[in-house]
Amino acid sequence: MSVAVERTRLWVLVAVALFAGVVVAAPAGAATGDRASSDRRISISGGVVVAQDETVDGPVVSIDGPATINGVVDDDVYVGSGNLRVNGRVTGDVLVADGDATITGRVGGDVISVFGRVVVRSGAHVGGDVVSRRAPQVASGTVRGDVKRINLSSILSGFLITFLVFLWFAVTVSVAILGLAFVVLFPRAADATVAAGRRVWPSLGWGALVGIVGPILGVVVLVTIVGIPLGLGVLSALNVLSPLGYVAACLLLGRTMVKGTSTGGRIGAFFAGFGILRAAALIPALGFIVWFVACLYGLGALTIAAWRAGHAAPVPPTDVPPAPPEPAPAAVGTGAEAPAPSETPASSDG
Repeated sequence: MSVAVERTRLWVLVAVALFAGVVVAAPAGAATGDRASSDRRISISGGVVVAQDETVDGPVVSIDGPATINGVVDDDVYVGSGNLRVNGRVTGDVLVADGDATITGRVGGDVISVFGRVVVRSGAHVGGDVVSRRAPQVASGTVRGDVKRINLSSILSGFLITFLVFLWFAVTVSVAILGLAFVVLFPRAADATVAAGRRVWPSLGWGALVGIVGPILGVVVLVTIVGIPLGLGVLSALNVLSPLGYVAACLLLGRTMVKGTSTGGRIGAFFAGFGILRAAALIPALGFIVWFVACLYGLGALTIAAWRAGHAAPVPPTDVPPAPPEPAPAAVGTGAEAPAPSETPASSDG
């Protein structure tokens, strides 16, 4: 039996167990034990038997063990692991997770066997549908609804495809928001990353060092009690840097097509590369490889840009106003004399 089927069987059994827990937690009726009427019948292990003269006004649940219904169950019947036989009457539905269901009496609803077979004998009656993984054996005229066979492979494939589509959509929206914020709020960092990413092989090398060796060292440090904070910090930082590396890869790819240096040019470049990489992510198997390489490449470009920014030589300030010009010296030896200040002639008496 395949691993996927085994996992599905486990989840079904867990679901039946959880339902049983809810039923057990519900308020109990007054009549239990050997009385002819009870509100429900629950068995964790060992099976359940409803006697011929007994009426159960509630669900019947058997988690691990067979169930036999000779009397009346005025509700549903659930069996986790074990076979079910209905010789009496069940007004609701019947669900068997891992086992066969044999009906010789009457069932008002559906009869479902997830991993087994449903057998409806002559003289029995099923008011709903009959569904089982193995081909049902149904006597003519005993089932009012449809008789179907469960295709677990198709169901699991449908669940997997739905999950992958949802995951792709969630990653696409989140990366688009992150990339837009990066190019708008940090334009200089975006330009520095593009400049660093022109060196493809060094960027891939640094990306592999940070993105592959970094998590390994984080796990190794995490093993030691003293290094737990450091290990958690490294792993947490990589959870943030990996999407940012993907954003940088989108920008680097888009810059090969869009050359504008304005904010609009940066945004256009990012979404051009982003659209190509997200379309490649839809290709099975290849999408994961493209995502992995893009993260390493972008992460390496970010690392190189950060290194350059931290080790760049200080630039002298250029906004200091120029010094005022020196005053011109007075002319000497030109034969001209500076005019003397005018004097007021003294007044005469005569």
